[in-house]
Amino acid sequence: MTSWILRCTECGREWKLDVSFNLHEMGKIYHYCPYCKKNTFHVVVKRID
Repeated sequence: MTSWILRCTECGREWKLDVSFNLHEMGKIYHYCPYCKKNTFHVVVKRID
């Protein structure tokens, strides 16, 4: 399992997401933000091994 750091474009907070595929190829994803409590766009910041 790979961990990724995502940054919410609404609130600017960064958080970790564990998934088994490469998010870096997508660049930006639409996902639920645990801080905003809604679906927002997120920028992929970096990969954590």
